[in-house]
Amino acid sequence: MSENRKSILVVEDDEQSQKYMRILLSREYEVHIAAAGQKAWDVLEEHSIDLVLMDLSLRDGEDGLQITKRIREDSRFRDIPIIALTAHAFPEDRKRSLEAGCSDYVSKPFQWVHLKSVMEKFI
Repeated sequence: MSENRKSILVVEDDEQSQKYMRILLSREYEVHIAAAGQKAWDVLEEHSIDLVLMDLSLRDGEDGLQITKRIREDSRFRDIPIIALTAHAFPEDRKRSLEAGCSDYVSKPFQWVHLKSVMEKFI
């Protein structure tokens, strides 16, 4: 059964949010968590990822926009859908996310039904 499950990478540095996302998503998806850019890159290289949920504010090193730009510049990963999932909820944040290469944008706090419908547009 696990071969049929889509694989999601959650790039999120907050531990509570990581736990919440794992619980929320693991019922239907294979979930990989990365707290920072290098870990996200390692997951991308080691696993076949179908979608990325990208927090924009990360404490260590690159922020989510920088990681998104790097993913888009790499021919191996550039077609993976990336959804910005962030507490940055101003229209300018959405614009910056899309300009950086995010496929869509969902602000926190989010409703599961809304996030799932956005995810399903891409996977």
